[in-house]
Amino acid sequence: MAVAAPGIAKRPVAAFLVMAYGVTVVVGLFPALTRRDLLPFDQAPYDWLGHFLGSALPAFIVVWALSRRAGARDLARRCLRWRVPGRWYLVALLGVPVGTILLASLAYGSEPLSLIVQRWPLMFTTVLPHLLVIIVFSNVAEEVGWTGFLLDRMQDRFSPMRAAVVTGAAFALAHLPGYVVEEGVAAAPILFGILVIPQIASRFIVAWIYNSTGRSILLVGLFHCAFNVTSADFSHEFIPGPRDEIFVFTSGLVVVLAAMIAIRTRGGLAFNDPSGK
Repeated sequence: MAVAAPGIAKRPVAAFLVMAYGVTVVVGLFPALTRRDLLPFDQAPYDWLGHFLGSALPAFIVVWALSRRAGARDLARRCLRWRVPGRWYLVALLGVPVGTILLASLAYGSEPLSLIVQRWPLMFTTVLPHLLVIIVFSNVAEEVGWTGFLLDRMQDRFSPMRAAVVTGAAFALAHLPGYVVEEGVAAAPILFGILVIPQIASRFIVAWIYNSTGRSILLVGLFHCAFNVTSADFSHEFIPGPRDEIFVFTSGLVVVLAAMIAIRTRGGLAFNDPSGK
């Protein structure tokens, strides 16, 4: 570490990306780690290891190289920053699911709302457990690197909009190995092309939540978890139609919300504005 640290500190963003992409690719090479029948809710060991070893760990390594214990301590505090106004928990956890249900109601009428009333026990037997699992083992760890380090650093050097776009592009590229594992080499670039826009758009929302909550990685992770749960396989229990169609609702919602936030904040994404106004 003592030898590598000066090089990391000289090019911290490049160092983070090399570690993040390298770990993601290497972990995906082991078939046993990509199986989705080993962990709850169709999660694969690849998902959890990729986020802890390919996002959170590189972030801590880089901030340690930059500012040693003070930097690592600051990053850890932001990971656990939970004392934020209650409205931000509502935004992070309910924004995407409620918005998706409303969009689905435009297409299917009152059926989504009726299904929620009829199948409300699933909220406690399926939805909430899934949410808790990925909060602890998945998306919060993922956001340590992509938001807590990369977006945070880019915002200090560029405009928030530019930082969100660049971070979003890097974040989207990190998912490409997963597409190869899940869909094959031929289909992966097509899937990447379809998803790159909503993934970049999601970084606008992430930046807005992050800046508005005093740089809380936890709240950003909750938003990410809520999106993934809303677009999970069991979502058809509440919204008619196949999962691909439901994913269109969630992705379209993210793009629309990102545009609204960019306009409302005049491109500032609440940067240097803890009030979020």
